Amino acid sequence: MGILLTGKATVIKENAAGNRIVMTLLAPGDMFGEIYVFSVNGIWPFSVITQDECQVMFLPAIKIVGTCSNVCANHKQIITNLLTIMSEKAILLNRQVEYLALKGMREKISTYLLEQHKLAASQTFTTMLNRNDLADFLNVSRTALSREMGRMRDEGLIEYYRSAIKIKNLDALKKVIR
Repeated sequence: MGILLTGKATVIKENAAGNRIVMTLLAPGDMFGEIYVFSVNGIWPFSVITQDECQVMFLPAIKIVGTCSNVCANHKQIITNLLTIMSEKAILLNRQVEYLALKGMREKISTYLLEQHKLAASQTFTTMLNRNDLADFLNVSRTALSREMGRMRDEGLIEYYRSAIKIKNLDALKKVIR
């Protein structure tokens, strides 16, 4: 299991054809590999790509579940924190399955934008994903994503500049996913 201490990284999954799907973005303090550290298989099916210089601390499974010679409260807290993080990751993976289940690209984009709107509590927000990563996250091609976002802009649903997005017609965006 790894803990990102400094820098930024991306967890990706590549299929047999080499197409990648962005699973999550990592910031300092985020963990990766925690679901697979206890797996019988022991093979992690994802890759971590650094976005800038990073420092990572790796912990073997025995250090997490093994007994602490000091019988300290910190060990119990580490296990509690790990279970909380694993639960949150399971929820995130469930969210990604929901994106993959959406058929249309406009539905995927609208769902993502509405989620970001809700998180930011504003109709104007900045997404952490660049256009390539957003396309990978939504499992669509970058050119098709840009084309559809351009159509949505032309129809007055959204405005955008790089990663800054403004929802201009919230009701129309909600109707897309109904």
